Amino acid sequence: MCFTFFSRTCMRKLFTILAMALVSLSFSAKAQKVAGWEIGIQAEYGRDWYHKSYAADVNYGEEDLDFSSDRSSGGGIYFEKSLNPRWSVMGQVGYAQKKVHPQLFHYPSQTTAHYYTRELHHRVAADAGLRLYLNPESQFKFFVDGKIGGNAFISIVQREARDGDRVIKDVFGFQRVAPVSSASVGFKWSRLTVSAEYRDDLMVSKRSDKRSGISGKGLFGKVGVTLFEGKSR
Repeated sequence: MCFTFFSRTCMRKLFTILAMALVSLSFSAKAQKVAGWEIGIQAEYGRDWYHKSYAADVNYGEEDLDFSSDRSSGGGIYFEKSLNPRWSVMGQVGYAQKKVHPQLFHYPSQTTAHYYTRELHHRVAADAGLRLYLNPESQFKFFVDGKIGGNAFISIVQREARDGDRVIKDVFGFQRVAPVSSASVGFKWSRLTVSAEYRDDLMVSKRSDKRSGISGKGLFGKVGVTLFEGKSR
């Protein structure tokens, strides 16, 4: 699967449009009936695609510059507040584990003396944005949304064949926090929400030596269930 620069440019235009829509809706929402708010939990499963970049003077040989995670799974909570029957603002916070093949994400020279059988990345993320319901009067509502937020790289756990697990708290020297954008399509029925979400890092996460960096994109299936809801006054 390939994601191009064109897709990133389109997403940035989408967020500009959504930001302008939020400003106008903040004035119009007062004059319309607002459905209320809800808080729920959600789970996700998908895959990430990474690209490694190096400084011009680095000889990376035959190292793979483009690779993917084996899988990514996680969960979190979300909040949604209706502005009017068609538009709502939303936010979400989540935790994810990403299984990556060892010796791909970092310099091979760091691990050539060992044989690693597994590498697991731990991350947390938070974002917020706007959701548009395409058929708000229906019980089976389809929607699209756009969000922007941040992704924090917490730690890496590698499993070595002889010595077992070890925790890399400095995440190989890569930048821990990076901005991220996302867009989703899905449907809501009663308390159930099902969606597909595409995410794109907005910048390259550099290593502390400034000679390499990583950027990522991902595609995820998500299922959410509303736990609490209330009506606005």
